[in-house]
Amino acid sequence: MSASDNKIVNQENKNSADIITWREYEALRNEMRREFRTNDDELKSTVDEIKQTLDATNVTVTGLSDQMTDIQRNIADMRLAIENLTVLQQQQQEDDEDPELEDDAHNARGAPRGHRPRGWVPLGRNGRGQDEEDGLGKPKFSIPKFEGGADVEEYLTWELKIEKLWSLHPHYSEDRKIKLASSEFDGYALRWWDSLVRNLDEDGAQPIRTWRAMKEAMTSRFVPTNYMRNIFDKLTLLRQGVKTVDEYYMEMEMLMQRGRVRESLEMTMQRFLNGLKYDVKGIVRHYTYTNMNQLLHHAREAESQLAEEAKVKGRATGAGRFTPRAPSSAGAFDALRSLLYSA
Repeated sequence: MSASDNKIVNQENKNSADIITWREYEALRNEMRREFRTNDDELKSTVDEIKQTLDATNVTVTGLSDQMTDIQRNIADMRLAIENLTVLQQQQQEDDEDPELEDDAHNARGAPRGHRPRGWVPLGRNGRGQDEEDGLGKPKFSIPKFEGGADVEEYLTWELKIEKLWSLHPHYSEDRKIKLASSEFDGYALRWWDSLVRNLDEDGAQPIRTWRAMKEAMTSRFVPTNYMRNIFDKLTLLRQGVKTVDEYYMEMEMLMQRGRVRESLEMTMQRFLNGLKYDVKGIVRHYTYTNMNQLLHHAREAESQLAEEAKVKGRATGAGRFTPRAPSSAGAFDALRSLLYSA
């Protein structure tokens, strides 16, 4: 063995604890590759299982969503069926009137018992409505007319009047309310309602069976979607201007009612005060008030005071003016004659 070979062997023996041979390195590398492949296969298998679980979960969620949709649809159908059943029940209660009243009604019309001629309207089990209707089953009170114009206030006023009538006659069935309300449609409203009812029937859709449903359909047609926004804009920009105090207050009150504005008393009083004329506002600010009626009364007094001061000022201005009177024709002739004689 040469000296160089001995030197290499000595270095290997010296660093044997820190240095590995090439064979050991290859063996370690191969072992790590096998471990990596094994772990990679296990990881892929785990990922595949997770994907399958997620797919199954998605299928389950989709199925539950479909079931919820079906349940909601069934609930809506049940509600509609209950509503229709309630309407039919109310009509049946009106039909189940007292036998004596039924005999009198049919005998008065010359119809046999058990047969109801066209146009006959039941009066109720206890004879409800007998004093409210004439012999033909028509109400003695008048139903307000509605023509379906472009004026939104026309419809809202009509709806308010109808609501007042129904509150006075709570025993009326939903079907009777619809028929009575639509009986006074005229012009465009009559054609629109007839077309709506006919289209619902031809499409196989649920007919309008309640007064609430009728109001919703009419509001959708005759009240613009921006109506409330316009009301709030008008209320925000409202000022007295050339209006009297009472006219200004009534307009503000009507806008608040139409917009269903609910605010504190302090905010309403401040709204009214800010919109007053400058001179009226200047006087009212010196008064003490705790409610809207007191504030309105002070504003009226201020308005009257300013009007009286304007009248007094006008009379004083007229009295201070001097307008020279023109000489009469006789006086002018005498002056001219005296001038000629003196010459």
